[in-house]
Amino acid sequence: MTFFEQMLLGHFIGDYILQNKWMAYRKGTNYLPCLTHCLLYTLAVCSFSPFNIWWVLVVFLSHFFIDKFSLANKWLKLINGRSLTDFLAFGHMEISDNLMQANKENYRILRGSFTGIVYTAVDNTMHILLMVLGAYYLRLL
Repeated sequence: MTFFEQMLLGHFIGDYILQNKWMAYRKGTNYLPCLTHCLLYTLAVCSFSPFNIWWVLVVFLSHFFIDKFSLANKWLKLINGRSLTDFLAFGHMEISDNLMQANKENYRILRGSFTGIVYTAVDNTMHILLMVLGAYYLRLL
């Protein structure tokens, strides 16, 4: 398995399998859930790759910075994209009155689902990009 494949496997395990709802919902507003998630994430990524203290720091610090400050959501707001926090706060949509209520609810569900997918894609891209840049700088790739 290549270093990139090891990193990717650790990323998916750390960000999806080891992250619970408490961490996911609170990591942007509270340090303890964010630190807990980032420690587990770093453990997952680094357990699949050769040990290097600088690599451990790159993985932990890049993940902490992205998650604690919700950089994926900030990016989506910057480009006028679909913001997950905006959808969660203001999930209702103003749709013309001639649509049936069921259609409004279906649209809201579809919009929320798509927003979650876009947010996840942006978040994953940021994490992987920073790790690849860090690994390249450390000459691990």
